[in-house]
Amino acid sequence: PAGWLLPPVPGADGSSCVPAAGDYSPGAADDGWAACVSDDGQYHRFDPNISTRARVAAFETIAGLLLAGDAPSAKAFEDARVAYAQDQGLESRVSRREDEHYPKAAGACADMTEEEVAANADRCVGPARIRPLLNRAFADGQLGRDPLVNAARVEAGLLWFLYVSAHKEATSCATAKKDCDSSYAYYTGGEGPDGDLGLSHYIRALSAVVHDRVWDGILAVRCWRDLDGADAAADADMQRKAVAQLDRALLRGMALIVLSRVEALRDATCDTTRAAAYWTSVRILGNVLVREAKVRDAAKGAALEAALAIETPADADLDAVRSAVEAVFPCP
Repeated sequence: PAGWLLPPVPGADGSSCVPAAGDYSPGAADDGWAACVSDDGQYHRFDPNISTRARVAAFETIAGLLLAGDAPSAKAFEDARVAYAQDQGLESRVSRREDEHYPKAAGACADMTEEEVAANADRCVGPARIRPLLNRAFADGQLGRDPLVNAARVEAGLLWFLYVSAHKEATSCATAKKDCDSSYAYYTGGEGPDGDLGLSHYIRALSAVVHDRVWDGILAVRCWRDLDGADAAADADMQRKAVAQLDRALLRGMALIVLSRVEALRDATCDTTRAAAYWTSVRILGNVLVREAKVRDAAKGAALEAALAIETPADADLDAVRSAVEAVFPCP
């Protein structure tokens, strides 16, 4: 959104921003993938009607209300809360969203008690972490409390949800083909490779090349489901390869958003209110990266986690955040 600084990130389109060996690359003859429906570079839907598109449209409505630049009014938060709470909309999916990066719990998070959700907070990321974050931000915003900070909380919480959802739906597509459509739409809003909605807006604004790698990952998932076409997918290795390609690119995109907000915070050091909003964004979205950062480099992941634990922007070590993120999340 125009009102929020999204400064460019140095090196976002560096020399490493090329498909990795073995990645699906639409139309490439030497990528090691068999010919499939994705080879024309377009996403081919299983279902012409994708309900996820309405949820990304609601995100766009919320962004227009809260992220225009100035501190949003209490009425803007009220209207944004209405958009969030639409029937079968964002709230309904946030409330049950599970993070497939973590092992399955004993049952579905949506069926758990509050105590069970809390005990499985990593897996039950929607009800355990994202929903409380958003509920607090909407409630405080409607009361006129810290409007810029609460707008940052809403934005970061919903970007977190969109990222987790794109990964989750690509995973569950193994047993429900239409979930591939949802994965595609959670990133693109249902548009093509040149679209500019939702999470794709942010990543494409910071790096067209990284956006292209995410698009390749979306097509890799669709190619897998074309080649592995039974109702229940059978080729687990191909699925892991496709989902990993998508997730690697998405993580680089999320890392770019964090790095961009670090740059925005540097530019806002004389504006304590706006600095607090940008640091809120860095902390929430940076913590989304910590899990994978620790997998890739335990020491750098721990350093990132420690840097993000600082509560006030005046005390923040922005160089530590930037150094860890850049080192652990190079361009895919």
